[in-house]
Amino acid sequence: MKISITRRNWLRTGALLTAGLTVNRSSFGRATHGSDAWNPVAANALHEQTLINEFARLGEPMPQIKARIAFNENPHGLSPKAREAIVKAIEVGNRYSMFEGQELKKLIADREGVKPENIMLSAGSSELLTAMAVYFTGSAVKGGGGTVLTSQFTYDDFLGCAKKFGTKVEAVPLTKEYRYDLAAMKAKITPDTKLVYICNPNNPTGTVIPAAELVAFSREVSPKLPVFIDEAYIDFLKPEDRPALPKLVAEGHNLFLTRTFSKIHGFAGLRLGYAIGPEKFLKDLQNYSRGEWNPSVTTLRAGIASYQDLEWQNFCRTENAKARELLYKGLKDKGYEYVPSFANFVLFPIRMKPKTFEKEMFSNGILTSTREYNAQPYCRVSIGTMDEMGLFMDAFRKIV
Repeated sequence: MKISITRRNWLRTGALLTAGLTVNRSSFGRATHGSDAWNPVAANALHEQTLINEFARLGEPMPQIKARIAFNENPHGLSPKAREAIVKAIEVGNRYSMFEGQELKKLIADREGVKPENIMLSAGSSELLTAMAVYFTGSAVKGGGGTVLTSQFTYDDFLGCAKKFGTKVEAVPLTKEYRYDLAAMKAKITPDTKLVYICNPNNPTGTVIPAAELVAFSREVSPKLPVFIDEAYIDFLKPEDRPALPKLVAEGHNLFLTRTFSKIHGFAGLRLGYAIGPEKFLKDLQNYSRGEWNPSVTTLRAGIASYQDLEWQNFCRTENAKARELLYKGLKDKGYEYVPSFANFVLFPIRMKPKTFEKEMFSNGILTSTREYNAQPYCRVSIGTMDEMGLFMDAFRKIV
């Protein structure tokens, strides 16, 4: 049974199949020029482009989308300061971003207590996940192979790419609270384990590992093997509740973090992300990624403004919590349980086949996603505005 999940799989199993579209999965990642070799970097690009093309072919008739709550986007959009920065950046849109990347890296480094050399920028975090998979599980390190240790029902862009290099993925079951079981993971480490991968907050469960536990685990394990933590949703935790993992990087631990501006900053379309890790590793990683050459000068200037706009981040965090509570109440009123979330989405079990649920919601103008775990169908609904969550519950009440 497949129990992992990707941003792209959520998309593929949502509106596209609802609309009767099909994807030739066997074509993904095939190298060009007559070769049958797997090219994971090309695979990700081809995969995304295929989905974009399918959306373009949808055309009419099509239900009016009342609530787009399938992709964990920020419904409140960009910070006003970021918008202003974009308008001003139009004047230099004809230039490469020679200096803006260094400015943003310094801002991040100062806040996180590391050096700018410990920061690597990218066009979103997906590029970094692919580059790290190539580096850690491809021919660059130990000739490929080995095992990546992780948890079941987690985000698998990195894991899927690693598998294509012949790396095994060993997934430890979640706890009864739908959290990573660090003790069980530690017990599974063997000489064949190449790397530990953790997504925190986890996607699609929205759960978090207690900060002190994750720091202790990383401090103990990272001297033995690399620990890679995907923190795409970390900004939805208050700063005081986040694990102090960059401090371990500053201390020289073999620890790697990836983050994105796509979530609380609202940069899903602008594309900006970054990694925090040991300086030597990030230099090596440049061989597998375009790094800070990929984000445009416009995106970087907006990112600099948004990163410093703590008031907007607090607003988005607060509004997300309010809308999430509204969803909780609506689910409770209908007798549905849910997994308490610390991110901008909620996972809850449903009582019908996934595709039936998706089609019914889509016919009511609600774009959401489903998945199965241990033979139980689930819906993962992104947190929208208060109005959008009300529309979701209106449709939900009609179909259940």
